[in-house]
Amino acid sequence: MSDTLEKQWNEATKDFSKSVADEWWTKILKKYSEDGRNYHNIQHLEEKLEHLNSVKQVLKNPDAVVLAIIFHYYEYDPKAVDCVEKNCEHFNKFADESGIPKESELHSTVLELLQAATTHSTDAHKTDGQYGSNDLHFFLDIDMAVLGSEPEHYLDHIAKVQQEYAFLPETIYNNLRLKVLQSFLQIPNIFATKEFRDKFESQARTNIQKEVEKLKH
Repeated sequence: MSDTLEKQWNEATKDFSKSVADEWWTKILKKYSEDGRNYHNIQHLEEKLEHLNSVKQVLKNPDAVVLAIIFHYYEYDPKAVDCVEKNCEHFNKFADESGIPKESELHSTVLELLQAATTHSTDAHKTDGQYGSNDLHFFLDIDMAVLGSEPEHYLDHIAKVQQEYAFLPETIYNNLRLKVLQSFLQIPNIFATKEFRDKFESQARTNIQKEVEKLKH
């Protein structure tokens, strides 16, 4: 694990209790290192925060985006349907212990981002030629960036995600995966922001198309 990850956590929590932040950092590392996290692990978190670093200067509330990224997969179980609610609860507990006021912009923004994570779709995704530029769009694009990674990294991502769904029969997993991938190809934009669309859209469509063809055969 790189020091950058902890530095970003410390930066985002610098105005609050150091002892509480340190205690939660230990919890976060433990959660992201749990058995079965073949993909949604510390490495994944590091990659997302590296992407955030590349656009940090244009974010309105970078600390909120950092916290939302970290709590997004704090609780992760592909069999469960309530991970979003649980992660909001975990953030609320952290916020209470840290003394982050409920009425603060930081608190409300983190919760908005966590709750929006399930949709992955905004007008900027659905409308040809339209871009999104607020923190929500960057938060969603950072989560999707792996789709536009180099082919070798994308194949590694596919394999690790499938390992997390090993409880499903392969045919069922493949059918579910195929539906998700085809939905990406049917929308005008996989990425909402200009920065991520310019960098990843073309490669993402190439990667997804190849995987779709493979799943169909």
